[in-house]
Amino acid sequence: MTTRTCPECNTTFTPACPRQLFCRPACAHRQRQRKYRQSLQDEELGITGRAGQSRATTQESLAALTALYEATIRKLRRANKRKLSNLTRSFEGKLAEAYEQLNQSAQTLSRAQLKADDLQRLVRHLQHEDKQRELSEGQATRDMQHLAAKVLTLHSTTNTRMDPSTAAIFARRGWNKEMGRS
Repeated sequence: MTTRTCPECNTTFTPACPRQLFCRPACAHRQRQRKYRQSLQDEELGITGRAGQSRATTQESLAALTALYEATIRKLRRANKRKLSNLTRSFEGKLAEAYEQLNQSAQTLSRAQLKADDLQRLVRHLQHEDKQRELSEGQATRDMQHLAAKVLTLHSTTNTRMDPSTAAIFARRGWNKEMGRS
C-alpha cells in the first residue's frame, strides 16, 4: 500500500481507503475549523472593505456592520418574544386544563368521601340497632323464662293442668313439660 503525509501534522500514515487525506479524525477536524474561521474572516473583510481602504471607510463599514448586527439581534429578540409568548399561552392553557381536571378530581374525591362517611355512620347505626335488638331479645327471653317458671309454679301449687297450647309452647322451648295433676 502507499503511504501519505498528513497535511495537518505532517505525519506519514497508511490510508485505510483511497479518499483518506488525514492521519486521524482530530487532524481533519482542525483543518475544517481553520477553513471555517478563515471563511468568517473573509466574509468580514468583504463587508468592512479591503485592508488598503482608508480608516474612515473602515469605520463606516464597521458602523454599518454594527447596525446590521444590532438589527439582527432585535429581530431575533422579537421572534423569541413571539415564540415565548406563544409557548406561554400554550402552557397557560394546558395548565388551566390540568387545574380544572384536578379541581374536578378533588370534587369527586370529596363527594366519595362524604358518601363513605355516610355509609360508615349508617353501618355504626345499624350495628348499634343490632346490639339493641340482641339485648332486647335476650331480655325478652329471660322474661319469658321467668314467666314460664311462674306459670309452672302456679300450676304446681294449684294442682291444675296446663292448657294444650301452653304445653305445646313449653315443649317447643324445651322447658319442663309436666302438665300437673288433674
